[in-house]
Amino acid sequence: MTAIGSFSAEAVITSLRRDPQARVVGVSSLPREWNASSPLLDAFHRVPAARDVLSYVGRVLDICETERVTHVLPLIDPEVDAFTRHQEAFSSRGITLCMAPAETVYISRDKWLVFEAFRDNPDIRPIPTWKMEDSAVEDLAFPLLAKPRDGRNSEGLVRIYDGEDLRHFRKKLKDREYVVQPLLDGDVCVVDIVRQRETGQWAGIARQELVRTPNGAGLTVRMLNDPLLVDAAGQIARTLDANGCINIEFLVQDGTSQLMDINPRFSGGIVFSHLSGYDMVSNHLRCFSGSMLDEPVAPIPAIHARHYVEVTFTDPQ
Repeated sequence: MTAIGSFSAEAVITSLRRDPQARVVGVSSLPREWNASSPLLDAFHRVPAARDVLSYVGRVLDICETERVTHVLPLIDPEVDAFTRHQEAFSSRGITLCMAPAETVYISRDKWLVFEAFRDNPDIRPIPTWKMEDSAVEDLAFPLLAKPRDGRNSEGLVRIYDGEDLRHFRKKLKDREYVVQPLLDGDVCVVDIVRQRETGQWAGIARQELVRTPNGAGLTVRMLNDPLLVDAAGQIARTLDANGCINIEFLVQDGTSQLMDINPRFSGGIVFSHLSGYDMVSNHLRCFSGSMLDEPVAPIPAIHARHYVEVTFTDPQ
């Protein structure tokens, strides 16, 4: 598994540990002593950052050979992007990339393509979206929110309050493709959903994020027994022909949900679904083994808050 310092890492490792035969190898671009999850692993390796795609993929392949790895679970978007470009390098070695199909990733990681995929869907309502350079943007009501088309974790978001802002950011951000959306109020609600492509089986768990970090990770959440929201996520997963676990974010206003983002990977708050009685990680793996998924469950309404614990390492220096 990759990115062992990410928000989902501990929940993923804990789930994998339920299989007594599993040997868990983790990688990170940071030193072992900087990752609180590293003591939970059987082996740790440091890798280049995934933005250096060729070096990153090459190093992971070397580790897979050394450690006799059979399955790879990427946890964050840049790694999903990197593996999507180099799937053949893994499959030719008999290594299973446990992640969404390439076409699912391609659409999900592009905010314009997400809007295009669902703009005419009678059941799924995406947040209205324009390309930054579109002339129609000049006639929109302010305030607006500009996002990188391939953005992640709220990075690069820009608020536009008037025409002067628009002109400024069109010039400043011209070297990266951006989309523009109305800046809307509402509750952020997310659904962890796992779907098995071969059988069409799926299950989802919904929650409202009450407290989020600046990069969009939920710290305090309210679990929701909301069949309509879960069904909407299920339809999105079917439309994208997803396989495995993905995460879908909605903005909910007065009971009406709008599709906000699709994350083709585990959410940072995957532990909340586990606390609600559905192990997304083990069912994710079943999507790649052909085993039947667990039956869906309705979460008991509850509020969960995550906290930090101290892990101390001996300083190698």
